[in-house]
Amino acid sequence: MTTDVPVACDFYGALFGWEFERHDDPREGAHVIAHRDGYPVASVRESADGRSRWRLFLATEDCAATAAEAGKLGGVITVPRSRVPGLGVKLVLVSPSDDEFGLLEPDPAWQFDVGLPGTLVWAELVTIKAQAADQFYGGLFGYTSEQFGTEHVSDYEVWYLGADSVLARVCMIRGHISPGAHAHWLLYLGVDEEVGTDEMVRTAVAHHGRIRVDPHDSSLGRVAVLRDPLGARFALVDPSQATDYGSSGNDDPYDD
Repeated sequence: MTTDVPVACDFYGALFGWEFERHDDPREGAHVIAHRDGYPVASVRESADGRSRWRLFLATEDCAATAAEAGKLGGVITVPRSRVPGLGVKLVLVSPSDDEFGLLEPDPAWQFDVGLPGTLVWAELVTIKAQAADQFYGGLFGYTSEQFGTEHVSDYEVWYLGADSVLARVCMIRGHISPGAHAHWLLYLGVDEEVGTDEMVRTAVAHHGRIRVDPHDSSLGRVAVLRDPLGARFALVDPSQATDYGSSGNDDPYDD
């Protein structure tokens, strides 16, 4: 979701080599599908509220049924259900932990690439309402969880489907929250190990991106947190460089 679609496309195209295809829908309006090596990896569309940000969509087999269950758990629909030709049925909600997310019931032919360079690799929900998030998403999708860190130091919980880790939840630390902070998803996009995170950061800055957290080694890989030229926050990660070092400590990617 961006305040300037052409600028966003120019930035992410330069950074990841994405190619773009415009779609015009009578109900949904114009949106752009980003492709990498011929496969869809993201969508770019005009923001309705003047804020640029990444919005995470989670897959469901039945959008209406999942939305109804989300309502029982305290979720509120903010963008009603609609069908996008060639994509599927989608809607947007706000959870009891104050974060926004989407549901997508994909069409059978829909293919979406993840886990590779230039695609979605990982996502973390950053919120002050950690317990509400755990209860809502666990109840809605049946996630099990594993806690890392402690409530007063680094409250980081990984959510699982079966044996597979799928998402994480990070609790904001009250004494370190910036004014105007709000719950959000931090999306990690993959880096080609032959290029490396540091070089990708240099490319992003050359195309008017801004560094939020300098490159550092972590258990996910070599990570950096950036804002695109329009202010949308996202992370880069090279999973081939995963370590046991933890976060860099030179800045906190979760404070706002």
